[in-house]
Amino acid sequence: MLELAFVLFIIGMMMGGLMTAIAQSAENTNRLEARNKLREIEEALYGFAQVQGRLPCPADSDTNGLENVASVTTGACNLYNGLLPNATLGLSGAVNGDGLLEDPWGNPYRYSVANTTRDGFRYTGSTGIPNIYDPPIPLPPQIGTALGFLNVCDSDDCSGVILSAITPAVVLSMGKNWPEIATASANEQENGSGGAPLGGTYSVTNTPIFVLTGYSEENFDDLVIWISPHLLFSKLITAGKLP
Repeated sequence: MLELAFVLFIIGMMMGGLMTAIAQSAENTNRLEARNKLREIEEALYGFAQVQGRLPCPADSDTNGLENVASVTTGACNLYNGLLPNATLGLSGAVNGDGLLEDPWGNPYRYSVANTTRDGFRYTGSTGIPNIYDPPIPLPPQIGTALGFLNVCDSDDCSGVILSAITPAVVLSMGKNWPEIATASANEQENGSGGAPLGGTYSVTNTPIFVLTGYSEENFDDLVIWISPHLLFSKLITAGKLP
């Protein structure tokens, strides 16, 4: 009996290790899939800008994946922190009942765009980017929240490394632990809470600060990309949308 118990104990330990390895492998696969989709989204945003001469507004829970824009000319959005306008961008993939593109964990991608203006023009307006570009906006010596830009930092208060200070747009996946946003780390809460939940379901931020820091299964598993203003201007020059 002792020998049988010992054998069963060994088998249990092996099965536990195997299940852990399988779960970790599945999570690695999901994160790779999410990173690839984020790269696709990034290219779609640049492509949209090259054709339309502007960035799209965010979607909400009632627009079926379409941007919620108040004025295409001025670029006024009905919300600046929301959900990815995947239908407007022509992106394919799994969508939920609200028509929103889901990440590998079944949660819609979040999308925010800067509410910055120059003489009333925005990145989301059809005449906005040329007016923002000329003359070019200088890189500020510190974070650009006061200017209306989005900021990507390695901490929720931007007291450490500032990865991008004059960011036109940010896209993020909230990762595997998104249902626990109320008890998530401060960095994760910075990315995904603070605003009134869209449709009563989708938590979105209400600040211009986004966090990208070291991965931790318990404390930070968000995936974040952003649009570079300099690369955006370069692509629009190539497309003939800027001089």
